[in-house]
Order: sequence, then C-alpha cells, then structure tokens
Amino acid sequence: MKVNVILVATSLFVNTLAVNLEVPLYTSYAKAAGFGSGLTALAFAAYVAGLLPVLIGLGGSSDRLGRRTVLLAGLVSTLLATVLITISPTIYVLFATRLLQGVGIGLSVGAGTAYIAELIGQPHGPTRAAGYAALTTSLGFGGGALITTLALLLQPGLVPISYWGVIGLTIGCILLLLRLPEYRLDSKAPLLRLPYYPPGSWLIGATLAVAWAVTGLVISVVPTQLGRNNLTVWSGVALFLVNGTGVLCQPLARKLPARRCLQIGFVLIPIGYGVLVVGAWTGVLGLVFVGAALAGAACYGFTYLGGLAETAQLAGTQRARAVSGYFLFGYLGFGLPSVLVGFLADSVGSEAALLICGLLIVAVIIFLAYALRNLLRSAQIEISVL
Repeated sequence: MKVNVILVATSLFVNTLAVNLEVPLYTSYAKAAGFGSGLTALAFAAYVAGLLPVLIGLGGSSDRLGRRTVLLAGLVSTLLATVLITISPTIYVLFATRLLQGVGIGLSVGAGTAYIAELIGQPHGPTRAAGYAALTTSLGFGGGALITTLALLLQPGLVPISYWGVIGLTIGCILLLLRLPEYRLDSKAPLLRLPYYPPGSWLIGATLAVAWAVTGLVISVVPTQLGRNNLTVWSGVALFLVNGTGVLCQPLARKLPARRCLQIGFVLIPIGYGVLVVGAWTGVLGLVFVGAALAGAACYGFTYLGGLAETAQLAGTQRARAVSGYFLFGYLGFGLPSVLVGFLADSVGSEAALLICGLLIVAVIIFLAYALRNLLRSAQIEISVL
C-alpha cells in the first residue's frame, strides 16, 4: 500500500513539475511576438482560465468516476500541454499550453489528495494526505522552473532538454498508474458538483489567495523586471526558492496550531514581497532570492500547509470537493492580480505597478488578520495542524 501512496504522490509531483517549465522562457517567447507585460501575464493566466471551471464544476467528479481515472485524465492533459510547447515554442501556443495545464491540475489535485487519504485509511489518512500533497506539489511547482533554468544555463534555446525529460516522466507515471486499484465513493453521485466549503474556511482560503498572488507575480511580472538587468534566466531559481523554502518550513508548520501558522504568514508575505521587488528593481540577485525565500515560507509553508490540512480534516467525506474549493481560492489569487499588474505595468511602469500591488497586499493582510482573530474568538476555535 505504501508503494501505491508514493506512486500517487509522485504523479502529483510530475503533474505540477510540468506547470512552470516555461517560466524562464516567458520573456523570450513574448519578445519574439512583440508582447508587453499585460499580454504576457494574460498568457500566464490562461492556466487559471483552464483550472477554475474544473475546480468549480468537476472538483468532486472523482467521487463518481474514480480517483485513478480522474488523476489519469489530469496527467494526459498536462502531457499534451508539454508536447504542444515542445513542438511549437511560441507565445501563441503558450496560451493553449497554459490552458491545458490548468485543466490537468484542476483534475489532479483534489482527486490525488483524496486518493492518498483513502490508500492510507483512517484515522490518519486525511492529515497525512495533506502532508504528501503539500510536499509534492510545492516541489513540483518550483522544480519545473528550476530544471529549465539549469538546462538553459547549459544550452540556451527555446526548447530546453527539461521539456523532453518531463514528457518522459509523465508517460511513465501514466503507465504505472494503470496498475493501481480504483477508488469510488459513490458511482451514482452527480458528475458536476460545486466545491464544498466547511464553516469558517473562507478566511483560510482568502489567506492562501493573498500568499499565492505573490507566487503569480514571481512567474508573470518579475521576470520582465529582471530582464531589464539581463537576469531573466534566474527567475526559475527565484520561483524554486518560493516553493523550496516553503517545503523546508512545512515540518515546523506541522507542529504549530494553524492560527499561529497563518499569523506567521501574515508577517512573512509582505516582507518577502518587498525584498523581492527591491531586488528586481535594482538587479541585486541576492535580494531577489532572499525575498523569494521569505515569501515562500508562507506561500508554500505555513499558510499553505496549515490551510490544506485543516480543510481536509474539516471536510469529512467531501475531501475532494473541499480541497478543490481551497485551491479555487488560491488560484484566483494566483492569476487575477498578475493580469491586473501586468496591464498596469504597461500603463504606469512595472515599478509603480508592483508598488501599488504591494500596498494592496498589506491592506488585505491587515483585514484578514483582524477578521480571522474575531472569527476564532467568537467560535472559540483552536485549529491544530497535523
């Protein structure tokens, strides 16, 4: 059974590995087509356009169709996306690639997390599944950009060897998953099922949205700013630090109450964002990396794991729908601010746009911190992580 759990977790890793493969090449693809920051950010956000309808309408589809079936469908969608950008590495194809990647992740994350929980079984399945999912997806989201950065440093080009490597890994996961048992909760359950939000979970989801807004900006807007200092290729390292530092913080996050994890995130997010932006403005790579690491400790460490574990625990038998609802919040934050800041950068300049976004992030965090404190006090809730 442990081998099956590892295989499903690996499939989540490979699926998320593919999602940010192209990040270090966004600016190159955009320049070749004459795109500005706004249209480049729109190409990036096509991922969210593919993901949101799946999270909203098909978040619980694996209850009826089966965990393995839906996870396989997600992997196939991601595989097709990587093949397309490998065959035709242009900004126009990137739109379709990002759309398919969104569909793939939307299908996979909820089904994969629920699949792991059921393979492990009660009573520890939900919390351990959240840990596996947080670890593998965090490494995957950052790892794809990192391996492309390394590939470009070895051999520059529009189709780095990392693309071919991920295609091979994805095909391997698909073939191995075919050997796993299928799990269904209810073969008669409705196929289209809206996300499920346990009471009080909207504040946790909104906090994830703010955290992931920083990640979205690292992917879509910061590379353009780095490009002005001829540092675009290092955007992959910055994104990996956002994810990798979060992974390193997850063991500590597991030992803390979720309320404390969220409070730590409230502090780290604006500080990390500020240092990151100053580094991008000045071309000081050290500041870029430090800022990315500080923000990542919250984005994929304290805020992410605390919210994911609590959502899985509160959801009961509705884990797939609840996890999809949690990620729905996150991806709204991940995509929408990036598009807005991208077009704003074309109008007022990237420096001013990033500054305005930073002020909004601080204002939203203050509101969420106040609202969460009042909610927990009134309900006398003390949430524990793992």
